[in-house]
Amino acid sequence: MHRKQKDNADEYFSIAHLKSNLKDRTIKSTAVSLMAQAIKLVLQLCFIAIFARLLEPSDFGLIAMITIFTTLGMTIMEGGLSMATIQRETITHAQVSNLFWVNLALGAFITAIAILVSPIISWIYNEPRLTLIMTALSVSFIVGSLSIQHEAILKRHMRFKALSFIDVSSLTVGNCAGVLAALNNLGYWALVIIPIATYTIKIALYWWIVDWRPSSFTKKSGTKPLLGFGVDLTAGNFITYFTNNITPFLLGFLGGAHFLGLYNRSFNLASIPKAQALMPVMKVLQSTLARVATDPERLRKYSLSIMSKIAIVTMLISLIMFLSAEWIILILLGDSWEEAVPILQLLAIATIATPITILTANVFVAVGEARALLKWKIITLTVLLIAVVIGSNWGVWGVLWGATLSAVLIRVPLFFIYAEKYQPVKAKEFAGVLLPPIIFVILIVLTFKLVGNYYFPGNLFSVFVLYFIVIPIVYFGLCVFFKTTRKEIIDLINLVRIYFKRTNMEN
Repeated sequence: MHRKQKDNADEYFSIAHLKSNLKDRTIKSTAVSLMAQAIKLVLQLCFIAIFARLLEPSDFGLIAMITIFTTLGMTIMEGGLSMATIQRETITHAQVSNLFWVNLALGAFITAIAILVSPIISWIYNEPRLTLIMTALSVSFIVGSLSIQHEAILKRHMRFKALSFIDVSSLTVGNCAGVLAALNNLGYWALVIIPIATYTIKIALYWWIVDWRPSSFTKKSGTKPLLGFGVDLTAGNFITYFTNNITPFLLGFLGGAHFLGLYNRSFNLASIPKAQALMPVMKVLQSTLARVATDPERLRKYSLSIMSKIAIVTMLISLIMFLSAEWIILILLGDSWEEAVPILQLLAIATIATPITILTANVFVAVGEARALLKWKIITLTVLLIAVVIGSNWGVWGVLWGATLSAVLIRVPLFFIYAEKYQPVKAKEFAGVLLPPIIFVILIVLTFKLVGNYYFPGNLFSVFVLYFIVIPIVYFGLCVFFKTTRKEIIDLINLVRIYFKRTNMEN
C-alpha cells in the first residue's frame, strides 16, 4: 500500500456513502449482476454441452466423488471471514489484513490435509485414481485463499460490475482450458484443470482491480469478534456442506461413478436457476440487508418483497425444467444421457425450496444471528439424514426421493416457524407470498399432463414455443390475475424499466 493509502487506510473501508441511495444502488447492482449471469448462463450451457460430448458420465462421477471433499475444504478455508468483512458496519485496515492472513493460513493447512487424506478417499470409494486427482485439486485451496478478502471488499462497496467481470472472465478461461485438455484426450483430467485455471485467473484479476494490499498481522486490532462471527458462520456452513453433500456421497457409494456422473450433470442443470438468477441477486442483497438490519420494519418489507419476486421467477424456471427435462437432456447432453431425465425432474422439484432457504439464511446473517442459523442448519441436516437413510433401503432412487420430499414438505414449513423467533417476518407472511406461485405451478403441471395425452411437441421449434413462450405467458397471466403477485410483477417490470432508463441516460 502507498503512503497516502496507509494514512487513509480505515477510510478505504467506509460505507457511509452507500446508505444515502441504497435502493437505487440495489436496483442497479442487481441488474448488472443479472446481465452478467445471462452471459455466464450462455457460456455454461455451451460448456456443459461440449463436455458431455467429449467425456463419459463416469468421468464426471470421479470428479464429483472428490468434489464432495474439496467443497468441505473450501468451506473451512473461507472461514466465514468474507461475510465478516461485508456485514460489519465499520471495519479497519488492520482487521481486514488479519483476516487475509487467517484465510491464507487456513488455505495452506487445508492443502496439506487434502494431500494426506487422498489415499483414504480412494479407499472409501475403492477407486485408486482418486488419490492423484485429490492431490492435484488441493492446489485450489491455497490459491483460492489469496482472493477471499479482495472479493469481500468489492462486495462491501457494492462494486458488482467488477465482480461480474471477474466471474465471466475466470469462467471462460477456466473452461476453455478444460476443453483444450479434453480435446487432447486427457479425459477426467480436463475437469481437474478447470478449477485450478479458474482460481488462478480470479486471483490475478482481484489483485489487479482491488487497490488494497494487506499489512502484516497485528495484535490488539479488534479482530477477535470478527473471527468469532466467522466461526459461528463457518459452523453453519459446515452443516450446510453435509446437507448438500450427503446425497451425492450416498449416490456415489451405492451407485458408483456412472450414476453419480448422471446425478452430477443433472444437478448442474437444476442448479442453473439458483446459480444464474438467485445467487447474483443474493450477492447484492447481502450488502443491502446488512444496511437495513437495524430497522425491523424496513427489513420485513425488504424480505417479503424480495422473497416474492425471487419465488415467482425461480418457480417458473423450475416448472419449465420439470416439464421439458427430456428435451433439455437431449439438447444439452445428448441421447446417451437419457437416464438422467428422471433425476433432473426430481431435482427441479427440490429447487422450489431454494429461494426460501437462501434468502432467509441471509436475513439471519444480516441481523447477526449466525448462531441461530447454525441451530437451524443442524435441524435441517438431521431431517435430511433421516430421510436419505430411510430412502437408501430402496437404493439410489430411494435416496433421491427422500432428499426431495424432505426439502419441500418438511424443511421449508419448519424453517418458517423457526425464523419467526429471530426475524421480523411471520411464518404466515412468508407462506402468503410463496403459496400463489406454487399453486400456479401445480395447476400448469396438471393441465400439461392432461393435454400431453393428446399433444406432445415433436420438433425443436414447437418445443421452444410451448416451453419458453406459451407456458411463461400462462404463468405470468395467472400471476397478474391475483392481486398479491400482480404487484410483484409490476414491480419487476418497473425495476427493469428503471434500469434501462438509467443506462440510456449514462450512455
